[in-house]
Amino acid sequence: MRLAMFAAVLFALAAPVARALPTATQVAVAFKALDATGNGEISMEEWERGSFALFRAADKNKNDFIDADELQGSSIAQDTFLRADTDHDGKLSIAEFMALRRAIFTIADIDRDDALSFVEFELLVVMEQVGWVDRNQNGRIELSELRESLTKAFEQLDGDHDGFLSTAEAVYMPPAEFKKFDRNLDGKLALDEFIAGYRLALRAD
Repeated sequence: MRLAMFAAVLFALAAPVARALPTATQVAVAFKALDATGNGEISMEEWERGSFALFRAADKNKNDFIDADELQGSSIAQDTFLRADTDHDGKLSIAEFMALRRAIFTIADIDRDDALSFVEFELLVVMEQVGWVDRNQNGRIELSELRESLTKAFEQLDGDHDGFLSTAEAVYMPPAEFKKFDRNLDGKLALDEFIAGYRLALRAD
């Protein structure tokens, strides 16, 4: 089922990169599953519909809460549960869950057009593991904060700390995108190529 295929991607939230990143194929499948209209972007309505379906799939007893037992058998990560459980009552209400999901959508919508492009979704998958840089705490990534967020992501993705990303370290990235970012065609991405590639893809220049 398409829901199950993207659940693992969307709920690997706030985890260290030591947890394996999804592959480019898995990211594409997750994006396609949420993009119900097939127009190449995810609207807030589509995002909420997918989020609601995932909550319902985890809420086995259909009482509008996810408790500890249901969490163990769901695709929702423990750290996601803790982030969403704002009243700290040990169970997750649908209101808490949907509030977190809307906040994630907002921060990922870098160009503020009320939709997630594939590139924004791809960055969401990565940034929710390595952490966004939101210095002014406004729940959005400003263009002035984007470079710092990308630098942080690069440093954590660079597993062998050689100052470059290999295709294996950027496994979430489609090969064509990796090649496009690799301006000097040396088969690896330097930090400046990584940042410039995403800024261009996001039309942030």
